Order: sequence, then C-alpha cells, then structure tokens
Amino acid sequence: MLSYGTLRACIRVDGQALESYGIETFPEENKVTCWIASEAGKTFSIVWQDINHARQYHQTGDVTLDGIHGGGKLMHALGFNEPPTYQRSTSEFKYVNTSMNSIRPLTFSRLQLTGQFYLVQTIRLQKDAHILIDEDQHLNSAHADLGEISLAIWPVSVIGRGYRKNTVSAKGTIVHERSKKASSHCVGFGEEIRVPPQQVINVARVGITPTATFVFRYRPLDRLVADGIAPPPMQPSWGTKREAPVDVPESENYNDGTGSDIDDEALRELNALKAQVKRLEERITTTRSAKRVKLESSDSMRRQ
Repeated sequence: MLSYGTLRACIRVDGQALESYGIETFPEENKVTCWIASEAGKTFSIVWQDINHARQYHQTGDVTLDGIHGGGKLMHALGFNEPPTYQRSTSEFKYVNTSMNSIRPLTFSRLQLTGQFYLVQTIRLQKDAHILIDEDQHLNSAHADLGEISLAIWPVSVIGRGYRKNTVSAKGTIVHERSKKASSHCVGFGEEIRVPPQQVINVARVGITPTATFVFRYRPLDRLVADGIAPPPMQPSWGTKREAPVDVPESENYNDGTGSDIDDEALRELNALKAQVKRLEERITTTRSAKRVKLESSDSMRRQ
C-alpha cells in the first residue's frame, strides 16, 4: 500500500492489496509511484483511504486508466465529532460507466498487438478487388501512460446533482508490436452489468494541484522479476526424506560445526551404535544390581 500524508492507496485483487515494488516519493509533485504485478483476466479495484479524522471537506479520487480518464469517486466530509468509520474514510473504484445504464468491472487484459498487412476483399464496380490495409497506423497509437493506473485525490466543493453524461469506451487497446511503449497487459473490462440511470454529484476542484497522486505501474510478475524490480518468488524446497533421529543425549552428538565434511548417514549410524551401547550398559548394570540383591538376600536367610 502507498501512503502520502494521511492518504493511503492500493490496487486490490481477490480482496487483497497487491504488493507494491520500487516505491518512489516525489514531494515536489505530491506524487508516489510504484510497480505492481498484473495477471491477465483478474478483476481489480482501486482503493483509497484518508485517516485524517478531523477532515471537514469533500474530496474526490479521479482515476486514469492507461492515460484515459475512467471516472471518479467522491468521499464526503466528516461531520463535527462524527466517528471516522471505515465506510466514511474509505472509497473503492471498481467499475467504469459505459453508458447511462451500464457498467463494467475493471480487469487486467492481454494487450492486442498488430503489425501485419490484412487482406480485405471488397466489391467495387461489381468486380472483386483486394485492398491491403497496413496496420502500421497503430505504431504510434500506444499512449505514453499505457501500463499505468493513476489516482489523483483533490479537495472539492459540491455544486449540484445531475445524471451521468460522460462514459468510457469499452473498446480494447491496440498497439503495434514494434512500439517501445507497449506492455503485454492493459486495462480491460469485464461483462456488462445493467443498472438504472445513475445520478451523479457535480463537484468543482479546489486549488490547482491534487493533494496526492498515486501511480501504479503494472506488468506481469515475470517481467518485474526479469527487470530486477520484484524479487523472484520463493521456490518450495524438496528435501530428501530422512529417518527419525535416534534419541541420544545431546552431549553425545558429534558435530564439528562445519557440516560440510560429515557424512550424515555415517553420523546417524554412529549415534545409533552409541545408543545401543548405552542400552547394553544400562542392561548390564541393572542385571548386576539384581544379582547383588539376590545374593545378599540368600546370605541373610542362611544366617537365620
């Protein structure tokens, strides 16, 4: 999770905040950036929180997805002496509005790459004709912010209510495979969900710069590992199955401290032999004690 002042933000997948790598803070811009691992097909949401319990002003979290404005979420001011509950101090952005009465959840998707000539058959003057369409037109189509999710938090004043007018295009992102800006993932959208026409609250920003901007740069985990941004995932250790240790006194265990020149199998056999010798010694001691007691009893009976 990223933090700046009293503000916190993260990307949430399957109810858990994604781990942030390579966190950088730029105080002169009120900005914090990081890298997160994306997984194609996963639904995600943008969560932010203000732990300022004395906040008595409204603020919005404006979301930008791959350089395109996706919408915003309003966090109302706290009332005087109002307890800062989780619901009142936390906001979650999980859908984009694709029409007046439809929304679609946010997902990580595979980027559509192109870079070939497509042969299109058409009819011209009642004769077959073929046209070559060069998709190099997408060479410079990758937005500079492709692969980034940005959250800008602004103080605002409420100016009224109305019905939603601005919507987000649900078309997929297409870039040329030779574009250096291209990542293998982009922000996509899940299945459409029909909703009643939604009223929105119109606001006006206060000031000329946001209170904080959080930028999440996303890539597949293997790409982050290859670039040295994220550590490699821990591999399970597949050790060989060993026999149960022989119960011998700690003082009798042999260990020279190096561990590298000791044959484990020979050490186990040695400890087992020592344990067997110890048991035999105890058996002999017990037997001798019993014989001694028996002899003493016999002598006593004769004297009587």
